[in-house]
Amino acid sequence: MEKEAQRIEQALHEAQEGKLNLSEQQIHRLENQAKYLHEHAGHEETHSRMALIIIFSLVAFQFVLLYWKKHHYRSYQATTTIGLWLIPFLIALQSGMRQFASFWTLFTILNSWIIFKATRKPLHHLTPKLVYKWFWVVYQISYVVGIIGYCMMFLAFMGFGVPERKEGEDPATSGLISWGLTLLCYGIYFGILGRDFVEFCTESMASTLGYYTKEGFPRKHLRLGVCAICGNNVSNAISTIDAHGHLQPPVVLQPSPNGTPVEPSIKLNCGHEFHEECIRGWCLIGKKDMCPYCKEKVDLRAFKTNPWDTTQQLYLNLLDALRYMLVWQPVIMGLVQYGFYVTGLK
Repeated sequence: MEKEAQRIEQALHEAQEGKLNLSEQQIHRLENQAKYLHEHAGHEETHSRMALIIIFSLVAFQFVLLYWKKHHYRSYQATTTIGLWLIPFLIALQSGMRQFASFWTLFTILNSWIIFKATRKPLHHLTPKLVYKWFWVVYQISYVVGIIGYCMMFLAFMGFGVPERKEGEDPATSGLISWGLTLLCYGIYFGILGRDFVEFCTESMASTLGYYTKEGFPRKHLRLGVCAICGNNVSNAISTIDAHGHLQPPVVLQPSPNGTPVEPSIKLNCGHEFHEECIRGWCLIGKKDMCPYCKEKVDLRAFKTNPWDTTQQLYLNLLDALRYMLVWQPVIMGLVQYGFYVTGLK
């Protein structure tokens, strides 16, 4: 930058002496460049120092978050969920994003009712199924919306349906790209938020019944033929999981009394039986890969009946991975910016 400033000053000096034939517009442009370089003289070292601070902060905070998550998971998860829930809404209010704020408010009202049902004591035996159905619907909607948004952006980048852009117009504001990016962000955000809330509801419901504790032994003994997730008796149509992790067709042990519908059940390798809807919600929606009673690991492959289920599981893993970027990345950068302000680095 110093050599560039010397070159511009030399050009201005030669223009004043008549050695260079420059127009007034060119001279004015050189003067502006010289002024800019003079004001930012010596900033290269400052910018390098700021870049090192940002890199160091990102790495250091990553270790802090990993330690916090490992040793104090509940407080980490609660803080992450609250941040994920509130920060985007506050940003939307500040930026005037009324559409997002409206969807957020509707989701919060419905979700609050579901959380109330999940944390109410005594727990109704139908509540776990209701909770898992709600979050399954939220997940399916977020998945479809995200896929549609991604496809729209892909088509826009391929040149389909994109109008000619005016000079100086931001390409991100063109119709297809704008709508695609909006739908993709909506799908990812509400998908991640639902994943965090369902984990809280899952542990709360299981702990209320008493057949599950995060650490130690359960408060209740699980009797034979009782589902530890909802507390009801399991049906007489039971599926099993073979040694290869494949779910076998159900076998009816005895006819259903009074001709009532039979609710399919699954017997895990540990010997405990659950309603199929309950254990699928516990494992796939509630993000648990273990038996809620004895904590023996469950092979999730048994619950994937087609390639579409595998694709959805990959999407769930993607949502979990993006949580760090949506919550903690802005927080870290905000703290770094505040540190720059305090120390006078600009």
